[in-house]
Amino acid sequence: MNNLFSIPNRLLRTGFAYIMAIGVILPVAAQRKASSSFDDDYIFWGYPNVYLNYQAKVAYPLINRMLQANPPAVKIDKNRRLALITLDQFLHDSDGMRRDAFYTFVNTRMEEMLAGIDQPVLSGVRIYKLYNSGFILKTLKTTIAVDLVPGGATNKSFLTDSVIFEVADRCDALLITNSDSKHANRDVAETFVALGKKVILPEGLWTNMEEDLLPVGSDTTQIVELGAMRLYVLPGHRGNAKNNIYVMDFHGRGVVAHTGAQDNDADWEWIDNVHSRYNIDILLTKSQNINLESMLTGFRPRLVITAHENDIESVVDKRESYWTTQKRMQSLAGLAIPNVIMTWGEAYDYADTGSPNISSSATKVMMNGTLVIERKGSIYTPTGKKLK
Repeated sequence: MNNLFSIPNRLLRTGFAYIMAIGVILPVAAQRKASSSFDDDYIFWGYPNVYLNYQAKVAYPLINRMLQANPPAVKIDKNRRLALITLDQFLHDSDGMRRDAFYTFVNTRMEEMLAGIDQPVLSGVRIYKLYNSGFILKTLKTTIAVDLVPGGATNKSFLTDSVIFEVADRCDALLITNSDSKHANRDVAETFVALGKKVILPEGLWTNMEEDLLPVGSDTTQIVELGAMRLYVLPGHRGNAKNNIYVMDFHGRGVVAHTGAQDNDADWEWIDNVHSRYNIDILLTKSQNINLESMLTGFRPRLVITAHENDIESVVDKRESYWTTQKRMQSLAGLAIPNVIMTWGEAYDYADTGSPNISSSATKVMMNGTLVIERKGSIYTPTGKKLK
């Protein structure tokens, strides 16, 4: 008999406990909902996503300051390593693209890049890293963009339209290695075309606008003259699709190669011997590459700068992090090829005086109260335009 009554009693007590809990929780939730900000107490009970938004808002500016204080270098110090690994953590947040702090961070990085891009490059080549495999290569006379894409969703890209326009306005040409959306973007190409800039890309891409573009690529190497740069187009592949490998000779300022999304076993026959045909200073190549060692031995550059880390559009486990790139490059230390790991918006100046590809540097001088650049008896504006 007692057992019969004990069941309803337990249910009654349980129900009363739930009612009491609801009575406590609802006023707290209502109070929090009525509050205009979490800044008063920084208590986020019941709001885990808001907490993560706040955490990102606090962390990204600190990461940015650490990166500013510890710029890219061959010998990475502990502070820069910490900044990159911390950035890895936030960029591997599955909801990271939904956090406003992420876009603020990217915009800040791009603003800093644009603020310095007009500074003259007196010797060698300056490399700016953008998103994924996107780079800007700047010398005294020439500025080239490679695989420039905005990234992100159509309605909210990582690189804004204004950033793309500012980059295009400062470049002489855009090079596109392959048709994958992580390397090629039609809107970006159209921006370059509208500004009267050259766009070089694999044949067959965007055929209905080829009259405005310069399609290149065949089964043999092609040569394109672009002002103060000679471009060698090597016939690479991404699977069965075309992937132009570009070797850019900046005539006394350095030789830079970009491998795009190269991935085809049949091409190793000639990639293994690229070093015998070209004297490469810098190799720009994707870090997440099971054939990275073969790529490095084939090109034998004086320096390698990796690409494609933290591709936010890929699932979390396929996003190459900076720390895994560091581990991968450490495992290849026996090749004795220095490497630099960069993140978005950063710049690295390469002016190896030991390279036969780099001639004497230029100097800044004042002429009639105006800053100009003097090199081998010629005078240039800081942006590289020859005056006499």
